[in-house]
Amino acid sequence: MRYSIPLSYNPVDITRITEVLQRYEGIHHNQIITDFETAISKVTGAPYAVALNSGTSAIHLALKVLGIGAGDYVLAPTFTYVATINPIVYLGANPVLIDSEPTTWNMDPELVEKAIDKLKAEGKRPKAMILVHTYGMPCQLNRLLEIARKEGLFVLEDAAESLGSAYNNQMVGTFGDVGIYSFNNNKVVTTYGGGVLVTQKVEWASKVRFWANQSRENLPYYEHQEIGFNYAMSPLNAAAGLCQLPDLQVNVAGRRAVFEQYENALNNLGVEFQSELPGMCANRWFSTFLFKDEATKMRISSVLEANEIETRPLWRPMHQQPMFEGLIVFDKGVGADCFRKGICLPSGQTLTPTDMGEILTQIKAEI
Repeated sequence: MRYSIPLSYNPVDITRITEVLQRYEGIHHNQIITDFETAISKVTGAPYAVALNSGTSAIHLALKVLGIGAGDYVLAPTFTYVATINPIVYLGANPVLIDSEPTTWNMDPELVEKAIDKLKAEGKRPKAMILVHTYGMPCQLNRLLEIARKEGLFVLEDAAESLGSAYNNQMVGTFGDVGIYSFNNNKVVTTYGGGVLVTQKVEWASKVRFWANQSRENLPYYEHQEIGFNYAMSPLNAAAGLCQLPDLQVNVAGRRAVFEQYENALNNLGVEFQSELPGMCANRWFSTFLFKDEATKMRISSVLEANEIETRPLWRPMHQQPMFEGLIVFDKGVGADCFRKGICLPSGQTLTPTDMGEILTQIKAEI
């Protein structure tokens, strides 16, 4: 369906992409990728960045470089996109799903502690924790990192949705042992498909880059001593990223302004929001809301869709997914409640006052 008001949109600027490509005329196209990685390091503050073909690939290689393998236990949120969990399974490890707390909708530190204690009592000490900043909202990093340090857990930050979000003025994705970002088409900055892994350790970055290029040895002929992957980002995607990265802060400011308009208009109508705690600055990748019940959510979504206004349900928790039945889960119903009552509304920085007026008129008529 073609929407008159899409959920999130980054226009394709062919002129800017062409200008970038022309700057590299006569230069090996891998230099475009290298320069994009350098730009990511500058923007995020992470010393080392590796450009990959998706955020999922980045999570896979991040877990691999942390030494996660068959039989290991990895803590991860249940209220997330499936790409957070699938790479754990790729490696033969065991996801342990943790429910959200109701303020930021991110992994609940109290449930994390409960999960660790129970796993240890059963001889299943976890090896790593994946922290997701859901819909661009930072998780409770101070508490979760303290738990990880105390328990000796590796920390992988899944910042796929949160480039430009910050905690205590430091960009999320740079607090853990490794972090990843996604540059899918609807993200705050897009490469029209792609991901990046960031880390403080040069040896990890080098290993990830090696694996992502089919583990080809540095020899004048093709030799491979271990299994590799076709995970490298293409130069064209990197060129698009170089065009868009300078717009990051403007795009974040635009999305935050969109959210604030929704918040101001709906705050007294029984609508709930993801809320920032002290020190948090969300990029508001998607403006997400909980209505009073499932019927209201469905009615509003149907009316908006009928008027060519795109909406999207919130994540269905992973423990409710058919393929993940039987996984260990620590649940108190927060993520399930978000899925039942919540939707994403149009969130892009290109949203006009006319667009916003139409959206709010339709919503208010149905609450």
